[in-house]
Amino acid sequence: MLGAFASVADLIGRLPPERVLSVEEQAQAERLLGDTSHLIRMTAGYQQISRVDNDTVVLRGSGGPCLTLPQRPVLAVTAVAGLTADQWEWDGGDRLTRLDGCVWRGATTVTYSHGLDEDQPAYQVARAISCDAVKRTLLNPTMIRQHAVDDFSETLADARASLLDGEAETIRLAFAGPKVSVSG
Repeated sequence: MLGAFASVADLIGRLPPERVLSVEEQAQAERLLGDTSHLIRMTAGYQQISRVDNDTVVLRGSGGPCLTLPQRPVLAVTAVAGLTADQWEWDGGDRLTRLDGCVWRGATTVTYSHGLDEDQPAYQVARAISCDAVKRTLLNPTMIRQHAVDDFSETLADARASLLDGEAETIRLAFAGPKVSVSG
Protein backbone atom coordinates (compact mmCIF):
# COMPACT_ATOMS: atom_id res chain seq x y z
CA MET A 1 0.00 0.00 0.00
CA LEU A 2 1.26 3.45 -0.89
CA GLY A 3 1.80 5.83 1.98
CA ALA A 4 1.00 9.48 2.45
CA PHE A 5 3.06 12.11 0.65
CA ALA A 6 3.55 14.05 3.88
CA SER A 7 3.99 13.31 7.56
CA VAL A 8 2.32 15.04 10.49
CA ALA A 9 5.70 16.73 11.12
CA ASP A 10 5.62 18.12 7.53
CA LEU A 11 2.14 19.47 8.20
CA ILE A 12 3.09 21.01 11.55
CA GLY A 13 5.93 22.82 9.78
CA ARG A 14 3.33 24.54 7.58
CA LEU A 15 0.98 25.60 10.38
CA PRO A 16 1.17 28.98 12.09
CA PRO A 17 3.68 28.74 14.99
CA GLU A 18 0.97 29.34 17.58
CA ARG A 19 -1.14 26.43 16.27
CA VAL A 20 -0.29 23.32 18.31
CA LEU A 21 -1.97 20.02 17.44
CA SER A 22 -3.46 17.91 20.19
CA VAL A 23 -2.87 14.14 20.19
CA GLU A 24 -6.36 13.65 18.72
CA GLU A 25 -5.71 16.25 16.00
CA GLN A 26 -2.40 14.58 15.14
CA ALA A 27 -4.20 11.26 14.66
CA GLN A 28 -6.84 13.00 12.54
CA ALA A 29 -4.10 14.75 10.54
CA GLU A 30 -2.40 11.44 9.83
CA ARG A 31 -5.66 9.98 8.45
CA LEU A 32 -6.35 13.13 6.41
CA LEU A 33 -2.82 13.14 4.94
CA GLY A 34 -3.45 9.58 3.75
CA ASP A 35 -6.83 10.58 2.33
CA THR A 36 -5.45 13.59 0.46
CA SER A 37 -2.62 11.47 -0.94
CA HIS A 38 -5.20 9.08 -2.39
CA LEU A 39 -7.14 12.06 -3.76
CA ILE A 40 -3.98 13.43 -5.38
CA ARG A 41 -3.23 10.05 -6.97
CA MET A 42 -6.79 9.86 -8.29
CA THR A 43 -6.57 13.42 -9.67
CA ALA A 44 -3.25 12.47 -11.29
CA GLY A 45 -5.00 9.86 -13.42
CA TYR A 46 -4.31 7.12 -10.85
CA GLN A 47 -0.56 7.65 -11.01
CA GLN A 48 1.14 6.26 -7.91
CA ILE A 49 3.72 9.09 -8.00
CA SER A 50 5.77 7.50 -5.19
CA ARG A 51 8.69 5.37 -6.32
CA VAL A 52 7.94 1.64 -6.62
CA ASP A 53 10.74 -0.76 -7.52
CA ASN A 54 10.10 -4.04 -9.34
CA ASP A 55 6.35 -3.52 -9.63
CA THR A 56 4.50 -6.18 -11.60
CA VAL A 57 1.58 -5.23 -13.80
CA VAL A 58 -0.60 -7.22 -16.18
CA LEU A 59 -1.38 -5.23 -19.32
CA ARG A 60 -3.83 -5.94 -22.11
CA GLY A 61 -2.19 -6.44 -25.45
CA SER A 62 -2.45 -3.45 -27.77
CA GLY A 63 -2.70 -5.51 -30.95
CA GLY A 64 0.29 -3.56 -32.24
CA PRO A 65 4.05 -3.56 -31.78
CA CYS A 66 4.02 -0.97 -28.94
CA LEU A 67 2.74 -1.26 -25.39
CA THR A 68 2.40 1.68 -22.98
CA LEU A 69 3.31 1.23 -19.33
CA PRO A 70 0.74 2.79 -16.99
CA GLN A 71 2.87 4.37 -14.25
CA ARG A 72 5.31 7.20 -14.93
CA PRO A 73 8.08 8.05 -14.94
CA VAL A 74 9.40 4.64 -15.86
CA LEU A 75 12.83 4.13 -14.34
CA ALA A 76 13.64 0.62 -15.59
CA VAL A 77 12.00 -2.41 -17.18
CA THR A 78 13.44 -5.65 -15.87
CA ALA A 79 11.25 -8.37 -17.39
CA VAL A 80 8.42 -9.17 -19.75
CA ALA A 81 6.98 -12.57 -18.85
CA GLY A 82 7.37 -15.18 -21.56
CA LEU A 83 9.79 -13.11 -23.65
CA THR A 84 13.56 -12.90 -23.72
CA ALA A 85 15.27 -9.51 -23.56
CA ASP A 86 16.04 -9.60 -27.30
CA GLN A 87 12.31 -9.80 -28.16
CA TRP A 88 11.36 -6.41 -26.72
CA GLU A 89 12.87 -2.97 -26.22
CA TRP A 90 12.15 -0.22 -23.71
CA ASP A 91 12.32 3.25 -25.26
CA GLY A 92 13.52 4.94 -22.06
CA GLY A 93 10.07 6.51 -21.68
CA ASP A 94 6.84 4.63 -21.11
CA ARG A 95 6.78 2.31 -24.16
CA LEU A 96 7.80 -1.23 -24.90
CA THR A 97 8.26 -2.30 -28.51
CA ARG A 98 8.24 -5.86 -29.82
CA LEU A 99 11.43 -6.54 -31.82
CA ASP A 100 10.51 -10.03 -32.98
CA GLY A 101 7.91 -8.99 -35.56
CA CYS A 102 5.00 -9.97 -33.30
CA VAL A 103 2.33 -7.78 -31.72
CA TRP A 104 1.28 -7.51 -28.10
CA ARG A 105 -1.74 -9.80 -27.79
CA GLY A 106 -3.60 -10.94 -24.68
CA ALA A 107 -2.34 -10.41 -21.15
CA THR A 108 1.28 -9.34 -20.79
CA THR A 109 3.03 -9.30 -17.40
CA VAL A 110 5.73 -6.65 -17.07
CA THR A 111 8.06 -6.02 -14.13
CA TYR A 112 9.32 -2.45 -13.95
CA SER A 113 10.31 0.37 -11.59
CA HIS A 114 8.58 3.74 -11.71
CA GLY A 115 7.76 6.88 -9.80
CA LEU A 116 9.55 9.68 -8.00
CA ASP A 117 11.89 9.84 -5.04
CA GLU A 118 10.76 12.07 -2.17
CA ASP A 119 13.44 14.68 -2.86
CA GLN A 120 12.34 15.31 -6.46
CA PRO A 121 10.51 18.61 -7.12
CA ALA A 122 7.29 17.07 -8.47
CA TYR A 123 7.01 14.85 -5.40
CA GLN A 124 7.53 17.93 -3.24
CA VAL A 125 4.58 19.58 -5.05
CA ALA A 126 2.38 16.61 -4.13
CA ARG A 127 3.61 16.86 -0.52
CA ALA A 128 2.86 20.62 -0.34
CA ILE A 129 -0.62 20.23 -1.83
CA SER A 130 -1.42 17.39 0.56
CA CYS A 131 -0.32 19.50 3.56
CA ASP A 132 -2.26 22.56 2.36
CA ALA A 133 -5.47 20.55 1.94
CA VAL A 134 -5.21 19.15 5.46
CA LYS A 135 -4.18 22.53 6.90
CA ARG A 136 -7.43 24.05 5.62
CA THR A 137 -9.38 21.38 7.50
CA LEU A 138 -7.45 21.84 10.75
CA LEU A 139 -7.70 25.63 10.67
CA ASN A 140 -11.44 25.46 10.03
CA PRO A 141 -12.59 22.35 11.97
CA THR A 142 -16.27 23.33 12.08
CA MET A 143 -16.22 23.60 8.28
CA ILE A 144 -17.76 27.06 8.27
CA ARG A 145 -18.12 28.15 4.67
CA GLN A 146 -19.28 31.73 5.25
CA HIS A 147 -19.96 33.93 8.23
CA ALA A 148 -21.10 37.51 8.71
CA VAL A 149 -21.19 39.95 11.61
CA ASP A 150 -22.95 43.27 11.03
CA ASP A 151 -21.49 44.66 7.80
CA PHE A 152 -18.50 42.27 7.73
CA SER A 153 -18.80 39.10 5.66
CA GLU A 154 -16.16 36.46 4.99
CA THR A 155 -16.25 33.45 2.66
CA LEU A 156 -13.76 30.67 3.37
CA ALA A 157 -12.34 27.99 1.12
CA ASP A 158 -14.02 24.59 1.27
CA ALA A 159 -12.93 23.17 4.62
CA ARG A 160 -13.01 19.49 3.66
CA ALA A 161 -9.69 17.84 2.94
CA SER A 162 -10.14 18.46 -0.75
CA LEU A 163 -8.15 20.00 -3.55
CA LEU A 164 -8.79 23.54 -4.71
CA ASP A 165 -9.27 23.96 -8.46
CA GLY A 166 -5.76 25.33 -8.93
CA GLU A 167 -4.24 22.49 -6.91
CA ALA A 168 -6.13 19.87 -8.91
CA GLU A 169 -5.01 21.48 -12.16
CA THR A 170 -1.39 21.52 -10.96
CA ILE A 171 -1.59 17.81 -10.15
CA ARG A 172 -3.19 16.99 -13.52
CA LEU A 173 -0.51 18.96 -15.38
CA ALA A 174 2.33 17.43 -13.38
CA PHE A 175 1.29 13.79 -13.38
CA ALA A 176 -1.72 12.79 -15.47
CA GLY A 177 -0.94 11.35 -18.86
CA PRO A 178 -2.57 9.22 -21.51
CA LYS A 179 -5.15 6.64 -20.44
CA VAL A 180 -3.94 3.04 -20.51
CA SER A 181 -5.62 -0.25 -19.76
CA VAL A 182 -4.51 -2.31 -16.81
CA SER A 183 -5.91 -5.63 -15.66
CA GLY A 184 -5.15 -8.07 -12.89
